Amino acid sequence: MFRYPGQFIRQKKRQWDKTIEKRPDTRDESKQQFLDYIFEFQMKWASSTVREKSYVDKVFYRDPNLKYFLQRFPDTYLVLYRPIFKLKNAPIEAEIIIISPTATWLITILEGKENSVFLGSNERFWTEKSGSHDKKVLSPLIELDRMDGIIRTIYSLYGIDLPIRKVILNRTGYFDFPLVPYDVELVEKRNYEEWFSSLRNMSSPLKHMQLKAGNALLQYCQTICVRRMD
Repeated sequence: MFRYPGQFIRQKKRQWDKTIEKRPDTRDESKQQFLDYIFEFQMKWASSTVREKSYVDKVFYRDPNLKYFLQRFPDTYLVLYRPIFKLKNAPIEAEIIIISPTATWLITILEGKENSVFLGSNERFWTEKSGSHDKKVLSPLIELDRMDGIIRTIYSLYGIDLPIRKVILNRTGYFDFPLVPYDVELVEKRNYEEWFSSLRNMSSPLKHMQLKAGNALLQYCQTICVRRMD
């Protein structure tokens, strides 16, 4: 059955109407509803090819951090969210990898209670201090170093020359780590807006080396999919 353009437009309008639970009251609410609508297409695009498709766990559709990176950063950024790499037949789960036109960002999120302070060290555990309460957490440096090793290994195999930046992100609190490694950036409440604006305002288009890097990493990512029946 063929659909004429008018029929297609009416169909898309009905689909759009179904996604709206209530009419937005403000301009910002309208923008957010549009972004949420586009998010559905981003997820479908990321999990499908011409011949295959993957069934995405519904938890990812509700993941606030995934929405944060997809909705608030430029479309020219390539996002690998918690990918599983297969190296030497061993699956290794990573955190967040963002490939911008000028750099590869390795990001691990370490957030606790509002305004809490994470005491950093080169030991295996850090301490989160919130008022009179202390809590031990695994050092985020461990995950960053593991991701760094994976990315550098793959980049060297494919001759990819793209700077690697490592970030520990805490949008709700602070860090206290005087001897932070020189190649690690701590992004917390005090410098978050500056860091976020610098990435968000980048106007550089997609670049060949960036696409080459993304393709190289995907070659080593685990994929669970089925062939399309049609």
